[in-house]
Amino acid sequence: MANANNETPCCIGDRLEYGCMGRELKVGGVDMYLATPKTPTKKGVVVYMDIFGWKLPNTRYIVDMIANNGYVAILPDAFEGAEPWSADRDWSTFFEWMKTKDANKIHTVADAAVGYLRQECGVEQLGCVGFCWGGRAVHACVVDRTDFKCGVAFYGMRSIDDEKLGLLNAPGLFVFGGKDSVIPLDQVETLKTELKKSCKVEHHVTVYEGMPHGFAHRKKEENDKDAAAIDGARLEMLKWLEKYM
Repeated sequence: MANANNETPCCIGDRLEYGCMGRELKVGGVDMYLATPKTPTKKGVVVYMDIFGWKLPNTRYIVDMIANNGYVAILPDAFEGAEPWSADRDWSTFFEWMKTKDANKIHTVADAAVGYLRQECGVEQLGCVGFCWGGRAVHACVVDRTDFKCGVAFYGMRSIDDEKLGLLNAPGLFVFGGKDSVIPLDQVETLKTELKKSCKVEHHVTVYEGMPHGFAHRKKEENDKDAAAIDGARLEMLKWLEKYM
């Protein structure tokens, strides 16, 4: 699930078996996963989870990847202790479940993560990355906040009817799959149009042909095309962070 125009859960896809290199901590009552680079840095990235929660190994793998590329990376439990969605739940209950999961209200959790990065890790430059529901959270952050220097939203965005859709305060990269059943291409085109019309900062929208929802963090590399798209999207994320931080 990634945008307010389609209130149905996405498929979890491929769950990684991954041990993680970081550690868990609690900040202001919010559980978080923190990964740090080998070399000290003043650059930090807040990573926002998808509907499957902050403990999903796939997302922690990306957090570790970001840390290995020179950033302090932190993944907060954006649901603040509430149960994440799981693949075995009754899909008919998803709409009611989502009513309490408004990505546009990410800011209390974001404040806690940002505060920890600044006060405990010495971070001075901030970026944000998010997947699915977390992509919507990134969009909220680069529209409503001024403390992030850039954001990368994977297959997630605000509602296409949102009047702030194209009003970014920081450079935003939006990554989608060409065969995403959750966010159809007409919604991606609406985003492009609104960004072109209203956005005053640098932005870019990339669509990876043939890729499904969740491909950059919840799909195994089954063939060369998959590998090229997955690696390409992740590299694009890292280059965007490097460019603006």
